[in-house]
Amino acid sequence: MINKYAGHCGTCSARVEVGAGQAVNVDGRWNSYHHGCVPVRVAPPAGRHAGWHDLPVVGFDLEGTLPEPAETRIISAALVHSDGTTQEWLIDPGVPIPADATARHGITDEMVRGGGQPTREALADLGTAVAKLIADEIPLVAFCAPYDVTALHTELARHGLPAIDWDRAVIIDPSVLHKEVEPRWYGSKQLGDLCRYYEVTLETAHEAASDARAAVDMARSIAARHERIARMRPDLLHQAQIGWYAEQSRDLQSYFDRQGRNETVSTQWPLETKPRG
Repeated sequence: MINKYAGHCGTCSARVEVGAGQAVNVDGRWNSYHHGCVPVRVAPPAGRHAGWHDLPVVGFDLEGTLPEPAETRIISAALVHSDGTTQEWLIDPGVPIPADATARHGITDEMVRGGGQPTREALADLGTAVAKLIADEIPLVAFCAPYDVTALHTELARHGLPAIDWDRAVIIDPSVLHKEVEPRWYGSKQLGDLCRYYEVTLETAHEAASDARAAVDMARSIAARHERIARMRPDLLHQAQIGWYAEQSRDLQSYFDRQGRNETVSTQWPLETKPRG
């Protein structure tokens, strides 16, 4: 972020005037830097160890009308398979798409009305595809999985469609993995920023297939760099992420409480059963 206070550059020690550089949190401490002096964090080198990152997984992502997963209506979704096969859905949600949602993912009312599938038909197809992957014991990779899982779970219930047995699912969430292996990370944790750190290509942000593909590549990149993550059996990794996510959420809640922010952080992963506060 742009620095609000004058100081001395953490790299070259020369003075940085207000607004003339950036304030960056490095290992828990805020420093001022000239724009050209901001330190670049480099991910650990990839190892040669084997692990689940060598096995087939499927990327899963969706885009919706709202940030609250229990209230959003799904308007696009994608499953990206390890062999390159991609299943994509463009869905007419039957409700207007808010302008801020369109600004984020670029999907308009005209697009879904002209080329989208009817809601119930598309959700039935999507739900069946995800349920089959779970039955076949194929891990699903989803960045910030609670949004995608909760949204799909809620939408299927909303339209009277068969529920997915999420208790049988194996899900790998690179956002949770990143926080586990980089506990002192104070920079942005958005998909695009983490893709750059892990040397992953994100073709089009907030496009379901592109996000799903990037999530898979990031999860594999993390496993390749952290052998203890790679060596975990996928089902045990899923169980571990439940605990890691709860701990990460409690840490964030403590931070919000110290800041006096009236926000409630969910500790549930990957399915949220309570609305976000």
